[in-house]
Amino acid sequence: MNTLIRQFATDLQSDVKAYQDLIALLEEQFSASVQQQTMQLSRVLEQISEHLAAIEVRRERRSQMIKTSNAADCEALMALFPVALQQACSSKWQQLGALLRQAKQLNQRNGEFILSQQEIMQRVLFGEQDIYDPV
Repeated sequence: MNTLIRQFATDLQSDVKAYQDLIALLEEQFSASVQQQTMQLSRVLEQISEHLAAIEVRRERRSQMIKTSNAADCEALMALFPVALQQACSSKWQQLGALLRQAKQLNQRNGEFILSQQEIMQRVLFGEQDIYDPV
């Protein structure tokens, strides 16, 4: 159990750091998109992919820990930890949740911006599809 607890705490801390980095990368992605810096955008997208792959590995490991310990979810798993570690992990878990929501919002914003840019380019290149449609 001690190994599991250490791994959980380490992964949790790693995910907090990864999401902080991911948020910075999503901001950089937006900036590169607005400024149409394709080289920078490609570099940032590669870094985002690397971060997401590492986050997924830790998420899968957490899922396996939950199954191994017969806990219902991460909160139930943390309830099995010593009290001091429960509190520390719970605080990190809350922080991770907030970072996750922030990253999701930024990703949504970036996706909408990129989609709007694509739609503009489609109109510029191919014209309005229904400009002369009868009413």
